[in-house]
Amino acid sequence: MKKLLQIESIKTLNNPSFRTILVLHLLLFLLVVYVFTRIDITAPGFSTKNMFMFPNVWEIYAWIASWFNLLFLGLIIIILTGNEFSYKTGRMQIINGLSRNEFLGGKLLIIFFIAIWATLIVFLTGIITGLIFTKDISLQLVLDKSYMILIYFFQAFAYMSFALMVAVIFKSNALSIVMYLLYFVMIEPLTRLFFPKVIRPYFPVKVMSDLTPVPEFLSITSNSTEAVGSNAFNLDSIGLFQKALPLHLSLIMGVFYTILFIAISYWIIKKRDF
Repeated sequence: MKKLLQIESIKTLNNPSFRTILVLHLLLFLLVVYVFTRIDITAPGFSTKNMFMFPNVWEIYAWIASWFNLLFLGLIIIILTGNEFSYKTGRMQIINGLSRNEFLGGKLLIIFFIAIWATLIVFLTGIITGLIFTKDISLQLVLDKSYMILIYFFQAFAYMSFALMVAVIFKSNALSIVMYLLYFVMIEPLTRLFFPKVIRPYFPVKVMSDLTPVPEFLSITSNSTEAVGSNAFNLDSIGLFQKALPLHLSLIMGVFYTILFIAISYWIIKKRDF
């Protein structure tokens, strides 16, 4: 593993696209967070500041951060993997003794560390924001809903595993990026329309996005305790969003799809001539 990490770190850290996209990812996330926290709408029984208090901040920031998984984290993996094919670096490594298993393992290591990076940003930003906006802080309040951080980590890993599969299939950076974005924006959403509503939540993109669903803003921003609970007046109850799978089922399906993406990548790498 140390050998793989050294090889991948040399290629990755020296890649200007990698550094640029990571910096953009950080700056744009912080900008969006800053804009959100500047919103101050307060009325009797309602305040937008509740969104940034513990424990709501974990749910809100995991959802915001998930926007960037598609456009930044996925694209990083496509570019890094596509470059291996375009510049024949992957072929040279295999000629020099790197096994195909190690080649794939190196890419998964990069995915893991990028997911760690993205998760740390969400965690640290959430901690700082929560401390600023929460008046009566307790350890229990901070830890409540903090599991969303781990779910976000898994979601980021799943998105990048899908991007890896796309890059391995198409090899070309340009074609991979086009097909990757088309699948998210058009191919799967249109395909889901031809299936019964009960089947639609089980498609891979839907499963991955539902890991960090749109927060229940109506109950989160309410100052009334009556707005919290299973009978709360929320976005689901008024039909603004299709009801997602239960979280545990989304996680199970997410694990299944992530393993499938990696397995397909492994099969292609084993069969394909670099």
